[in-house]
Amino acid sequence: MSKRSAMLAKGVAGSLLCYAALSATPAFAGDDEPAQLTGDFAERGKLTGDWGGARTKLRESGVEIDIDLTADSSYNLGGGLKKGKGFTSLLQLGLTLDLEKLVGWTGGEIYAGAYFIRGHGLSSHETGNLLPISNIEFPHANLLGEVYFKQKLLDDKLVIKIGQQAADGDFATSDTAGLFVNSTFGWPGLNGTDLYSGGPAYPVPTPGVYASYEFNEAFSVQGGLYNGDPAGRDDRNKHNLDFPVNDGAFAIGELIYKSTAGLPGTYKVGGWYNSLHFDDIKTGERRKGNYALYGVIDQTIWQGSEGGGDLKDPTPSDPRSLSVFARAVVAPQSNRNLVDWYFDLGFDAKGFVPNRADDVFGVAFAYAHVSKDQRDLDRAAGDPLHKAEMVVEASYQAKVTGWLNIQPFFQYIVRPGGGDPDPDRPAHRLKDAKVIGFRTQVAF
Repeated sequence: MSKRSAMLAKGVAGSLLCYAALSATPAFAGDDEPAQLTGDFAERGKLTGDWGGARTKLRESGVEIDIDLTADSSYNLGGGLKKGKGFTSLLQLGLTLDLEKLVGWTGGEIYAGAYFIRGHGLSSHETGNLLPISNIEFPHANLLGEVYFKQKLLDDKLVIKIGQQAADGDFATSDTAGLFVNSTFGWPGLNGTDLYSGGPAYPVPTPGVYASYEFNEAFSVQGGLYNGDPAGRDDRNKHNLDFPVNDGAFAIGELIYKSTAGLPGTYKVGGWYNSLHFDDIKTGERRKGNYALYGVIDQTIWQGSEGGGDLKDPTPSDPRSLSVFARAVVAPQSNRNLVDWYFDLGFDAKGFVPNRADDVFGVAFAYAHVSKDQRDLDRAAGDPLHKAEMVVEASYQAKVTGWLNIQPFFQYIVRPGGGDPDPDRPAHRLKDAKVIGFRTQVAF
């Protein structure tokens, strides 16, 4: 399924939640606490503030409204398919209903979201890469987002979600990797390339059931069961309103360990299985099922401490920190996967610029290995051999106000498409691409 996989990766697999997950609040996905609605214009968490007190009253009654805009401007300086510029914007609306406050239903919640996507990114027409430049990149569309019922039980240790969902916000995520713009640092590039429609990920959620259980402060487990092809068999789920449920099954599970002593860290091991049939890369025969295994390391390795104090208990006056991440995904059945193994790694450095305590700088690297079966097919056709696509990204996110982030970034893509031939020189691979860009995030 190499040709189909490549097209899906360029068009659908934006994971495609950098920040880690677009499924909640993309502009400030790392914020767990409710945004501050009042106070100084620069300090409050929402541009439009408290709406004359109406927003606070709604929140107190159990209604939370989120309006977030993410916009990416980028330019391919050279390499890939051609030089050129791209612009993509995502306006995301979210409505959360706290059923305990509204009707006295303990632990119940309803969420509904929508995506309004405009512009075009660089990946399809300028850079030609497998790992999309931007995690909001998608053709012009107005889409229903996630819509689900959520229930907490057993003193909030057990969480269940039922409805239309995206798995990329819950599984294989890394908080540290959430800084970066390239989609592969959200939903790993192997998933977005090999799975039907890129898997249940932004911007194509699909009907499913999710559950998580927290054994204690250190150990938890989570799993999900979703429709096998989010776009449906006819690939015509235009506005995410078809709610397909008869396209096989995609199952994913994960065991999580959080360090409870010393510097914070999270470690995950998991795997997924898709029950649909996949085309054999060389023969075109239909092969039943597909699976992958993965691991995630997310670790803070240093935190500042005023006057050389205990690094495990940093003072508020020195918020500096250095965190690292690494992830690996392996799909053993290489005869049906364009990318048969993948890894990424990187670091974030926060608070190192004077008087800019919330600014974050980071560098990340991703490697998507093209399967041997694809290279055998290239060899038989006399084409340049595919090998792997690599991307390096450097990003600096500046928190300008409580509601505005700006983020210049640079990406260097080695062997776009994993080694796709240059249309103008078929005997040669596409040249490495160099991309500069600028992201703006506004929470309204």
